[in-house]
Amino acid sequence: MAAIIKREFNAYFRSPLGYVFIAVYLFFSGTYFNQVLTSGMASLFPQIYYGMFSIILLLLPLLTMRLMSEDKKLKTDQLLLTSPVSVPGLVLGKFIAALSVYAICVGFTLIYGVVFSRYTDPGWALIFGNVVGAILFGGAFIAIGIFISSLTESMVIAAMGTFVVSALFILLDILPANANSKVLDFIVKWVSFVERYTPFTQGLLDVSSIIFFLSVAAIFLFLSVRVIESKRWR
Repeated sequence: MAAIIKREFNAYFRSPLGYVFIAVYLFFSGTYFNQVLTSGMASLFPQIYYGMFSIILLLLPLLTMRLMSEDKKLKTDQLLLTSPVSVPGLVLGKFIAALSVYAICVGFTLIYGVVFSRYTDPGWALIFGNVVGAILFGGAFIAIGIFISSLTESMVIAAMGTFVVSALFILLDILPANANSKVLDFIVKWVSFVERYTPFTQGLLDVSSIIFFLSVAAIFLFLSVRVIESKRWR
C-alpha cells in the first residue's frame, strides 16, 4: 500500500493539479484570514474555516476525479489489480494520498494562528478544533469522490458527479424549513455535514461528529472496493 500512496501522491506534483489545488486553497483561505486579521477579532478566526466550506466543495472533486478514472482510461487498472496490493489496500492508498495533499493545505492555516497570536490570543483549542473538523469532513468528501471516480473513466464526469453528490449533502439543510416535519428535521440534522461540522468551528471535538465523518468515509471507500471487485471478475 505504501507504493500506491507514494505513486498517487507524487502524481499530483508531476502535473499542475497538485500545485493549482494548493495555490487556490491558500488564496481563498488567505483572503478570509486577511479579513479576520483586519478586524482584529480573535472570535472571528473560525470564519476562515467556515468560509472555506463551499470552496472545498468545489476543489475536492478536482483532487479526486483522476484517482480511479485515469487508471481505467489508460487501461492501467488491470495492472494494479494483478499487483500484490489488495483491492482495499489500493483504494485506501489512493485515499491517503489525496487526503495528504488536502491535509497539507489545511496544515498551512496553522501559520495564520501563529501570525494572529502576535496581536491577540487566537484560542489554539478553537483553531485545532477547526483543523480537525476540516480534515474530517474533507476526508469524507474525498471518499465520496473516489467512489464516483470508480464508476467512470471520464474525469470530467467524475468531478461533476462528486460535486453533485457532495452538494446534495450540503443542501439537505434546506429540507426541514420547507417540510415542517420534526421527524425529517431530526434525520436531516443527523446526516447534515454542516450540522456535524458546526461543533468543530466552536473548538469542540464532538465524538458523534467524528464517528459520523469517519463512517461516511468508510462507507464510500467500501463501496469503491465493491465496485472495483465486481469489475475485476467480469
